[in-house]
Amino acid sequence: MKIIKFYESTGTLKVRLDTVEDLWCVERIVFKGDMVKSESKRRFKSVETDAGELKDVVIKIGVEETKLDKAAMRLRVRGKILEGRPLEYITLNSYHTLNIAPEDTIEIIKTEWPDYIIQVVKNAARDSKKPRLGIIAVDDEKALFAYLHGSGIQFENEVYSHLSKRMSQKDFTEQQNKYFNQILDFAGRMPVEIVVIAGPGFTKDDIKKYAEANSILKKIGKRFFFFKTSNNERSGVYELIRGKEIAEILEGDRMREEFALMAEFLEGLESGRSKSGIKAVLDSIDNYDADRILVNDSMLAEEEVKNALSKAEAARIRISIINSDDEVGVQLHSFGDIVCM
Repeated sequence: MKIIKFYESTGTLKVRLDTVEDLWCVERIVFKGDMVKSESKRRFKSVETDAGELKDVVIKIGVEETKLDKAAMRLRVRGKILEGRPLEYITLNSYHTLNIAPEDTIEIIKTEWPDYIIQVVKNAARDSKKPRLGIIAVDDEKALFAYLHGSGIQFENEVYSHLSKRMSQKDFTEQQNKYFNQILDFAGRMPVEIVVIAGPGFTKDDIKKYAEANSILKKIGKRFFFFKTSNNERSGVYELIRGKEIAEILEGDRMREEFALMAEFLEGLESGRSKSGIKAVLDSIDNYDADRILVNDSMLAEEEVKNALSKAEAARIRISIINSDDEVGVQLHSFGDIVCM
């Protein structure tokens, strides 16, 4: 995401969206009652019986609903048309859906921009500049592929080795090489600069030796890291991200921050310092007993939550917004989606 301009006098933020993660960001910060302006297409009929043709228009709508379609890589923002151009191709107060995609430029208009919402946008702009991280969790049976994005972890397909101890040594070696080549071929096609290959046992080490012996890593032209995890499942990927071994790679990354914050919250539960749920959080704010608030991004449009966060801002309490789709967000949901410590 690139922040083009923030017009403070009109409450208008103009941004260019680069990735699906940017669409996710916009979905989280655009609420009912906000306005969004973007280029779009509108079917125009010269007469009622005409099938009509699509015309390029610029439309501003009053937002009533947002929905992210990851499969289509589109953010659909629906609401009534407030203004637009050319005027002959639009009907004011009629409903329209903006289909926003990566590479689109949009304007978001709010009557108020709380600091915590602005921080979400700044974080998205910051994360877009970072190299993305590709992760391959492997053992001798399968490989699990994943990406670490600014918005969390995206898991891809698995590849199976089809190895068997019943194979002859020759067949086993041929099949193993085929398995390694599949993994390294996928690593080469990952749209990232850094790839981490990790897992239990010696398979990750065997891949490294095979790749080095055949000069494959140099041909791929990416930075590779090889680490140990307890398993090659999704939990192993999360274990890798939390681990100290790649702290330098992921330094400052939002995911690591989220895990650390959740650990701090859980530790505070034992001493009674941490509180969970909207009522307890509001009480802590009123009693000047909160230093930081964690809140799931799925709750940002809720009036009670908006009220709590506004009070927290006024009291200079730090606010951390958590991705509700990730492991920490799921864990936070079990504590009422908002906590403080």
